Amino acid sequence: MFNHNLLFSGARCSIREASGRIQALTLFMGIAMLPFTSKAQSQDSLAKKVTEFTADKFAERRPFSIDYKQYGNYNSSSTLRGQDLPDGKFTKWSQLSASANINLFQNRRWLVQANGFYRYVSAEYNFPTSTTATSQTVSRDLHYHTEGLNLTYFSKLFGKTAIYSGSINIDWSERSLERVRGVFTGAIVLKANNRTKINVGILYSTDPGMFIRVIPTLLYEHKFNESLTADVFFPRYAYLRKKVFGNGRFSAGWELDPQTTFFLNDLDENGTTYQYRQVDVNTGLLYEHILPGSIILSLRAGVRINPYARTFEKDRSFTDYTWEGRADAAPYLNIGFSFNPFAKPKK
Repeated sequence: MFNHNLLFSGARCSIREASGRIQALTLFMGIAMLPFTSKAQSQDSLAKKVTEFTADKFAERRPFSIDYKQYGNYNSSSTLRGQDLPDGKFTKWSQLSASANINLFQNRRWLVQANGFYRYVSAEYNFPTSTTATSQTVSRDLHYHTEGLNLTYFSKLFGKTAIYSGSINIDWSERSLERVRGVFTGAIVLKANNRTKINVGILYSTDPGMFIRVIPTLLYEHKFNESLTADVFFPRYAYLRKKVFGNGRFSAGWELDPQTTFFLNDLDENGTTYQYRQVDVNTGLLYEHILPGSIILSLRAGVRINPYARTFEKDRSFTDYTWEGRADAAPYLNIGFSFNPFAKPKK
């Protein structure tokens, strides 16, 4: 029988273990790709002109990032196979993540990249027991990582620059490989000059756990002046950005995070593998500052809105779920660093 308590109970893993995995990811990706980076990142090509919209220091690609996020306490309700479960409260939800995205090869028409992503979540949930007036607190530490390759081709369509991309990613749980999935995109650049850039396209994912597998996309960037910019990439984010203090930038807006997902192997006695996926919308303010060494420090605060959190069998879809949770809005704080160890010092 599926036991909803086990969503949040289990063996506790330490922050040291999560940090070790992040260091391993960063070191492995850095060493493995070092022979390719000097050539791949110095090509003067159509690919480089498209991906580098302006000489904006914040737009410079930094292949490594580390991020920590902490949510405030929030109430949650849930259902199991359509039946209401006792309401509870999350007294802790923190997550630590790291990512790497490195060019392997780049010329006028092609761009090949390797990517890796790791996320560690520590959660505590308090809910009333069914037999007494007391409550019970359970906790769980979860790990998820994925690695893959991305291939991008730059061409012409109706006289406009067209960008075609395909990626293959391998998703892992704490125990084993769980899924091989693909993401395919196509976009056409309708406008690109020193002030405005507009792309329209479409994205398709083979992952049955995605809440929407076919998504239209829109990229819109417009510089009102040298310091104020509108930056929209639908459906992922929308920000109004303003440069301040020479090396700083404030942004206000929202960002969609559909990637809080894990594979769970211990929810019933049948050994069924389930997938947990949470869709968040983070609204608020973001401050970024360029530090020495071309490192960007990011500080973010705001309110997280959580429309959906669902658990479903691994091979089923997001809409064919077993458990569903709904959470109240919650405040959050976020600190992150992004950096490029391959960058040459500017003279």
